[in-house]
Amino acid sequence: MPLVVLNDQLHKDLMKIVRPYDDQISIAAKGSDGFSFTYQAEVPMLSASLIKLPILLYAFKKSEQNKRLLDQLVRFDDQQIVGGSGVLQVLSSREWKVSDLLALMINVSDNTATNLMIDFLGLSNLKKWVKDQGFLETKIERKLMDEAAQKEGRTNWISARDANKMIQQLFIGSGALPKEAQSWLLKQQFRYKLPGLFDEKDQPVAVYNKTGEMEAIDHDAGFFVYKQHSMAVTVMTSGLENRQEALSAIQIIGLRVQNYLINVAQAQAGSLE
Repeated sequence: MPLVVLNDQLHKDLMKIVRPYDDQISIAAKGSDGFSFTYQAEVPMLSASLIKLPILLYAFKKSEQNKRLLDQLVRFDDQQIVGGSGVLQVLSSREWKVSDLLALMINVSDNTATNLMIDFLGLSNLKKWVKDQGFLETKIERKLMDEAAQKEGRTNWISARDANKMIQQLFIGSGALPKEAQSWLLKQQFRYKLPGLFDEKDQPVAVYNKTGEMEAIDHDAGFFVYKQHSMAVTVMTSGLENRQEALSAIQIIGLRVQNYLINVAQAQAGSLE
């Protein structure tokens, strides 16, 4: 099947999935073969744990200037531990390398590790970098689980467009993360969204993803890879009363992207025979 037909079919499939949810869903997708799809991608939503993506990017940008940054030790006390996702709250060690905290921030979405990284890197530095990078709909205004800041109206925002650009930067170009760091997303523990319908099956498509969730909010940003083909996809939902609807939409989008990449590779292989 010609690439243009596959592109057109995926575009129609994605539009059919998102249209019923109107402004409660946004999506951005960009493929290595030129496929592109957006739906309300520039609309900022509460970021939940997707805000960990710019923190990860900024940390590695800083490590290019300071080769020892990732090996620096960060010490903290019990008062700095917060709830929500993560494992630092149940572990006894109070001293970790920056690289380990970043790994925990992504792999188990550790909120305490995230806050420690915000302190280590500097909130004002992060805010300036996000602005300088042109991430227009991303705002880092507070640490995670900071109820006092939230009551003051300070919160974190991100758009599907920005998150998808961040995912691409993690994997594409001269600034791509080292393989070890990329593996934090491949092996991360929340796999029930974009790869949810096929993750446990014997399938050839690798999905590197980072989820986010709060009350009535479900997001996932992923980088799909199959042979020489890849696609960055970010899906964000907000305000859906039935959470299963949000999860189902995200999962079906992930399945469609997986099938598309396999079909593109097969079509290319067929054209070379």
